[in-house]
Parts: sequence; C-alpha cells; structure tokens
Amino acid sequence: MFELAPRLLAVLDTGAPVVVATAVSMTGSAPSGVGTSMAVLPGGQVVGTISGGCVEGSLFLTAEQVLETGEAVFERFGFDDDPDAVWAPALRCGGRVEVLVHRVTSDDALLVSALRDAAAGLPTSLAVSLEPGTLGVVVTAPDGCRDRVFVERSDHRPRCVVVGAVETAVAVTNAAAVLGYAVTVVDPRPVFLTDERFPAADERIVGWPTRVLEGLPVDRTTAVVVLAHDDRFDAEVIDQALRRGAGYVGAMGSRSTHERRLAELHALGTPDLDRLRSPIGLDIGARTPAETAVAIMAEVVAVRTGSSGGALTGGSGPIHRVPARVP
Repeated sequence: MFELAPRLLAVLDTGAPVVVATAVSMTGSAPSGVGTSMAVLPGGQVVGTISGGCVEGSLFLTAEQVLETGEAVFERFGFDDDPDAVWAPALRCGGRVEVLVHRVTSDDALLVSALRDAAAGLPTSLAVSLEPGTLGVVVTAPDGCRDRVFVERSDHRPRCVVVGAVETAVAVTNAAAVLGYAVTVVDPRPVFLTDERFPAADERIVGWPTRVLEGLPVDRTTAVVVLAHDDRFDAEVIDQALRRGAGYVGAMGSRSTHERRLAELHALGTPDLDRLRSPIGLDIGARTPAETAVAIMAEVVAVRTGSSGGALTGGSGPIHRVPARVP
C-alpha cells in the first residue's frame, strides 16, 4: 500500500476510513508484484490497481463489505491445481494472486506512521497478520512469530537529477514524477527554472550544476539525466555522476556531440564510461519533448531492471520479471 501513501494519508487525515486491498502472494504470470495495492476511498473512488483490471471489480464489492463491517477479508483469484475447480474471476494471464482487503482508520497508529514515512521517501516496513482471527492486524514483532504474516517494505524514494531546464526537461520531470522519482532540476538560469515550468519537481535548484551535484545524495538508485547540451559543464557533470556511482547516467546530444564529450571524459580519466547512455534514450523514433521523455525514462527503467529495452514481440520467457533489489 506504500505506493498509495500520499492519497491514503490525505483521506485518513480528515478522519475518514479507507479500504485497502494488497496483493500478499503471486504465482505465475501477473501484471504487478507482491505489495501492490488498490484502495477504495470515500464516495467509491478507486485508486491503484492489482491486476490491471482482471479482479478489481470483485475487489471493489469486497471493499464495500469490509468498509461496512470492519472485518478484513482474504481473497484468492486464479486457477486451482484441480482443473475442475476455478477461482473466479480468473487472471487472464494465467497467474494466481492472494489479496488482503482491510479497513484502515486514523486510529491505526503504527500503520499511519509507516504510511507517513513512505510518503516522505523514508525506508519503512509493516507486518500484517494473515491468520484467521487476527487477519489484517499489524504485527509489531514479526521476527520469530509463528503466525503467517505479510511484510511490506518501502525503500527510500529514488532520485532523478535533471540537469538543464530545457523544454524536454519539463516532460522528463513529469514522467519521472509519475514513475515515483523524487525529481531535482538543476540549471544556472533562474528565468527558465521556475515553479510554473516545473510543477512536478520536488526541488528546483538554481546554481552551477557541478557544484549543485556535489551537494546532492547520489547512489545506485539515482538517475542523472543531462539535457543541458552545454559544453561548459556537461562532461564534468557526467564525470561526477559516474564516479559517485549513479545507477543511470545519460546525456542528450548528437553522435558527434557524444564523440566530442567522450574525448573530454577520457581526458578527465572518467571511469565506467561503458555505463554512459549517450545519445540518451531508447530508439523509438521520438521527436517531440514528450516522446523524448518517454524514450529517456523507458531507458532509465530498463537499466534499473537489467532489461534489454527491446520489443516483447518475438521474445521468449516471462514478461513480468521480479527485479533484483538494489542494496
């Protein structure tokens, strides 16, 4: 439920309850992972998804029941090992999912505290009982507990540093924010780096990019997207991002610009140049800023998950893979 934390807190802080349905187990092919949630807010508004549409209708009816009774419900969807026994509705992709549906109120202090940490981008975890009689109850000490529990974790919010307040940066900022990144936009020109142009950015820092980057936290979850196309600092920003171990480093520019930058980076002794994504983005034929943002953020996701970024058509193996956890 942590991916829905801001929306849930906005309701809980008014004193109204919400009902949350969380996938606690998945097997086979499924469009989302364990821990994904949908919530039913006051007035019947639904946010989030578990199956992309296969089971949400049934879960909405269950949520209405849970909202009224306050009693948590454990639902199963998919196909049983017995071919004559079918759980309905089925997942069209052939997978199975078990879902905990429970009511959350502002009185659930431990749960609300975990939601606040998740909304703030802080690492947090929550253990919920899946045992009959205590279904949906938050367990304070899951280690060594004999009851069946589901532990949901939220890592710190990944950061996307966008260098250069150009028009493509506006689209990249919007796309990165939708993907859950905390976006910092950096540019030395205050006339371009405004709240009006970058409403989705968490931070807008006017300053020389190399000096600003020195003061920002950078780790393997960080994406550094260089869009400035400015020879005065682009190479130094790339050098710094690679040296500090950013998980994704990409730079906009033509192939000739890339070759010129490479020569400068070699002169700087920049390590790990094989990790530099330049020209930036996947080849989808992008032309507009919005299309370019899709190409860039698709490459960011592909690098993060270790995927090829190619088309699924003609491929083989599972479509939905469990990404490796980044320490």
